[in-house]
Amino acid sequence: MNALVQTQDSHASYIRSADDPWLLLDPESGAEIKVCRLTPSTGEIVCLIRVPAGQTLAKHYHSGTVAVYTIEGSWSYGEGWIADAGDVVYEPAGSTHAPTMTGKGPTTIFAIIQGAFEFVDDAGQILARCTWKALNDVYIEHCKKHGLKMRDLTA
Repeated sequence: MNALVQTQDSHASYIRSADDPWLLLDPESGAEIKVCRLTPSTGEIVCLIRVPAGQTLAKHYHSGTVAVYTIEGSWSYGEGWIADAGDVVYEPAGSTHAPTMTGKGPTTIFAIIQGAFEFVDDAGQILARCTWKALNDVYIEHCKKHGLKMRDLTA
């Protein structure tokens, strides 16, 4: 059977993340986030997250799925596995966790996050909500404060 596929021209987005600033994500652990791309229509967040060795990122809840690629370091949820450099972890929608960095140096991950994530306390109460819009606002404020050239994170 022959099927026709409707195609359209589209262009990839090249993102030079080396030029983008690291933003504080979690003051308690010292975790930082570098936002690569934000998609307002879906709430998707494409980012790098860097956490110092031995630290645990604050407990958080994901409303959507998350795909994580470990660039350097190692980390775990304490579920019987440790993600090392080169490993991929898929997190289903509705997951709550607090990853601990298990390596001797900092851990850096690349993540594609579908929708918002919320920092929560042990009772499940929301402490902070991280959406594409909130991250965009923090990025703009940081760039203005430090005189940095901004780019459109949604383009």
